Amino acid sequence: MKGISGGERKRTSIGVELITDPELIFLDEPTTGLDSFTATSVMEILGDLARKDNRTVISTIHQPNSDIFEMMDLLVLLAKGKIIYFNKADKSVDYFGSIGFQCPDLSNPCDFFMSMMSIESIENDQATETGSFMQDRAAIEKIYLETITLFVTKYHSSELKCDHTIKHPLCYPLEDSRDVANYTGFCYQFKLLAARNFANIVRLPQTSYVKLLTTVLTASFASLLFWNTKQTKAGVQNVQGALFFITMNISFNAIQNVILIFPDERPVFLREVNNNMYRCTPYFWAKVISELPFSIVTPTIFATITYWCVGLVPTLGHFLWFVLLLILTYNASSGYSLIISASFSDKQLAVTLTPVLIIPFMLFAGFFVAT
Repeated sequence: MKGISGGERKRTSIGVELITDPELIFLDEPTTGLDSFTATSVMEILGDLARKDNRTVISTIHQPNSDIFEMMDLLVLLAKGKIIYFNKADKSVDYFGSIGFQCPDLSNPCDFFMSMMSIESIENDQATETGSFMQDRAAIEKIYLETITLFVTKYHSSELKCDHTIKHPLCYPLEDSRDVANYTGFCYQFKLLAARNFANIVRLPQTSYVKLLTTVLTASFASLLFWNTKQTKAGVQNVQGALFFITMNISFNAIQNVILIFPDERPVFLREVNNNMYRCTPYFWAKVISELPFSIVTPTIFATITYWCVGLVPTLGHFLWFVLLLILTYNASSGYSLIISASFSDKQLAVTLTPVLIIPFMLFAGFFVAT
């Protein structure tokens, strides 16, 4: 989305995941791209969720400041895929000091741990000692592996090692038949999704203006081309051409309005459904209802312009039937385009294949073959 910074996008993505009020929250580097103050604020909120609302928050984090480090309850340090520390965060500095890796005073423990676990720190130490950046890579990797092995060995032999086989007395296994998904009611989901769809329409009025302008222009072209057809043999052929043009235009109008928009919403829809925010059914009906005003107004405007200009049967009853048929055609085409756009993740591919999938309907519409 244009107009928002990376930090705002990061915080929004975290807020979206909290909508369902989850008991367990996994975060992958939630502070990356944020300034120090904002990162601290985000971690304070997550800390409140853990302590006040009894939520479990598990997060990977990259170079947290000292304030964030003090908020941590448990700390896990991984190097080469192995655990070198897993216990309370406030015990980590004293632990590594006891095995010969003392964190300097007035230093951020996290920065010290990152330097201690990285191979680059060994490279820098070797370069400082030798005064040359040309180093033996194999020797450095050997020293690094020996250091990590030392960390692992010390951790497994220490009193701080956590036994992963110990379970909390309140923990119990989930039964296979238990439905762990926590859904709200259909009506509540439908109301929120419909309100969001209508809000998106209101926020992008230019899209609505373009749809209406396109409808008026194409209807005007059809009216000028098939103006006031006569009740003759040639006129009958003109009427058939006008009906074919009107049907195809209203169909492609509906298809283009859907197939160019839904693929952009598809990633968000899949993410939210996979996160159990709502089911597919309320999303579908909310989408249909939000598009219903245009599904009625667009074919009605097109029919009003073309019906009387082409010179079809000049009675109100026939006109109303004509409007109803165009509305049904428009909605059927919208549904068909939803199937196409939902079947292909690539919008360009869906647009390319649409004419191929529409041509059979054109050929068997009855305008080209009499029997």
